[in-house]
Order: sequence, then C-alpha cells, then structure tokens
Amino acid sequence: MNDLRHPNLVPLSPLSRDNRYVRTHPAPNFWALMPHQIHQHTDSSCSLASAVMVLNAARGLMGQNRISGLVSEKRLLELFKETSWPAGIAPEGGGRKLLELADHLDTALKHYALKDWRVERRSVMAFDVATAAQFRADLESLDRVDGCYLIANFHLDDFYGDGSDIGHFSPLAAYDAATDRVLVLDVYKADYEPAWAPVDHLLNAMVRPCDDGKLRGYLVVRRG
Repeated sequence: MNDLRHPNLVPLSPLSRDNRYVRTHPAPNFWALMPHQIHQHTDSSCSLASAVMVLNAARGLMGQNRISGLVSEKRLLELFKETSWPAGIAPEGGGRKLLELADHLDTALKHYALKDWRVERRSVMAFDVATAAQFRADLESLDRVDGCYLIANFHLDDFYGDGSDIGHFSPLAAYDAATDRVLVLDVYKADYEPAWAPVDHLLNAMVRPCDDGKLRGYLVVRRG
C-alpha cells in the first residue's frame, strides 16, 4: 500500500494479495462483516458506516436480516435524528468521539432487538503492557467467538502515514496470532483497502488523544 505521492505511507499488507489466513482459518467475524462492508458517504461519517457494518453483521448472525430490511446509514441516522450525530457526520461535522459512538450503539442494539448484545468501551491512554494484553485478548475473542466485533478509533496519519491529521473509525475483522497482525476493514474505501497491520502499530495509532483531550481506543460489540 505504498504510494510514491506519499513516501511516508506505512507498509501494510492488502487483503487482496494476503488472504491465506481467512481462507484457511474459520475467522467467523470476518465472514460476518465482509458482506456488509460499505464506504462512508461523507468524509466525517466513518462512525456511522462502522456502526452499520457491525449492526448488520450482528443481525445476520441472529437471523434478523431480510430483503429490504438491512440497516443503512440513512435508516440508522433516522433513529438518531434528535441527537447531534446527523450534524456530526456532515462534511465538516467533526464526526464522533469513541464514547459517543458507544452510547449510540447501546441505543441501536436495543432498537434492533439485539437484547443479549453489549458494548464494551476500551479507551486507550497509553501504549503499556496492560493495554496491549487487553487488546490482544479482545482480538483473540474476535477470531475465536461468533458474535464479537471490534471497532477501532485511531489517528489516520499515525496509522497510514499519509498526512491526514484526523481521527477515524473502522471495524476490525480478524486476528492472525502467528504473525500478530490485525485485519482492518477501512470504511473510507476511496483511499484505503482492507489490509493487515501489525497489532502494535494499530495500538500506537490509538494512543494519541483527540484535539479536545478525549481518548481514542476501540469498542467491543459482543453477544452474551
């Protein structure tokens, strides 16, 4: 994923050329998420697109998806029309913070009758041993247990090295423990394709706080 226009791009491994792991391992949550991958419809709607992907994956697992009944960005946003989320995903809206998205997902899970599902908040304050151990434990659940979806909130330039000084959300789809890499299904498909990244590299991109001091990190949306 290197680009001569951006010599500082971090070398990630695109899924299109590096797919042996998902072909030879069950990777249940990759296969649940991948059919629902979408491209965020504004530059600020990564939180919305990530939520839509996870909700459709969860509803599919529970047998709730029907023709004309899938969650869309428009349908999900209608549920939150009285909140600040619609303004936040406008082109210059500034998006959402990690805990704001967690609260929205709590509401959406109830609305879509996903009664046994919960959202776990994982704010990342520092790249330390305890944080790294928790992240890998959650990634192991992602790869072993049906109905466990992670959404990461990271700094784009720290992750991609392309000069984009903004935060970003995208779902995580698989964890290859043997190589200690995580598969990021980026929702900004205009620039970023699904790719494997070293776990430490993604964790480091979650450490930098937002401009207002609020923490980045990741969410675990799981059944049970």
